[in-house]
Amino acid sequence: MTVYKQLNQVQMDLEEYGETYLSEDEKKRWENRVLKKLTDQRVKRRKKYLGLIAAVLLAAGVSLGSGLLTVANVPIVGGLIETYLHGEEAQANFSAYKTAIGKTVENEYGKMTLNEVLIDGGRLLISSSFEPADGVQFHYRMHPMPTVLMNGQKVTDSMGAQSIEMNHTLFTVYNEVQIPNLPLGEEIHFQITYDNLDFDFPIDNPWVFEITVPTEQVVARSETIQFNQELPLENGQSIYLKRMIVTPISSVLYYDWPEGAPPIGFKIVSQSGEEILPNFMAIDGEDSYNRYETTLDLKQEKYYLVPIEDWPSPQAEHSGSVQEQVIPIN
Repeated sequence: MTVYKQLNQVQMDLEEYGETYLSEDEKKRWENRVLKKLTDQRVKRRKKYLGLIAAVLLAAGVSLGSGLLTVANVPIVGGLIETYLHGEEAQANFSAYKTAIGKTVENEYGKMTLNEVLIDGGRLLISSSFEPADGVQFHYRMHPMPTVLMNGQKVTDSMGAQSIEMNHTLFTVYNEVQIPNLPLGEEIHFQITYDNLDFDFPIDNPWVFEITVPTEQVVARSETIQFNQELPLENGQSIYLKRMIVTPISSVLYYDWPEGAPPIGFKIVSQSGEEILPNFMAIDGEDSYNRYETTLDLKQEKYYLVPIEDWPSPQAEHSGSVQEQVIPIN
């Protein structure tokens, strides 16, 4: 769903807003401005080494209707999580698995609205909207990173953020929180506290949201494959494959990577010949994982893992140490 379609579906009273009618020449100038500004800076393939705690994704966007231009702020409109995962032209619809929130908290810095959240295998995805107060300087290169408590325990794993400018007073903020031991199958209580506007911009009066998220829908269509096997490397070391979680939203593979070994990732190969490369690789000792932004049809197709040496490592004792091997997934 595009931003245009989101705006078309919004139910709101427009009586309080004025309308500005543009000439054909003015419309053309606006179109040219938008085409210059619409960029997708989202990193398609991100890599994280030891010591890297959070991956911050930068993106900018502009929303504009076609034909009649209505100049107005639309604070009710927030970006969809599907847009964050697959782009504005994505056909994916995860409505059955998302939890709509729609709560707004206001302080001296502005209004923060928690739009919706999505539980996926090993992660929590958050969509929020931020309306800065007058005099508060905020732009798309700033990334609020919330403190998250899950069932009362602080989540200490890595987090990513992306801010998108919808108009000059409205921003969509996406957060992706890694939670490898997410308890799928039960209701989960989260406290989401936005206590900063950027890494170096803490605030004293944070926006706090208390929510309960069901997971029955996503777990009903998910499957966990346990590997629990070692894969030998030619240098004498080995990688320990733990498990793969396949949900209707994505697939994630967890494994142990030995220090000093080449950075090893895994591609998925189907029996019909399709290759699926990871969209994100975190190579970090016992916390290594590959994320694939696609589900797998385990009932209709056979899949295999194939190790790949992603790039040379100066710490590796030997390069090219991936043995040719194929690991069945199902």
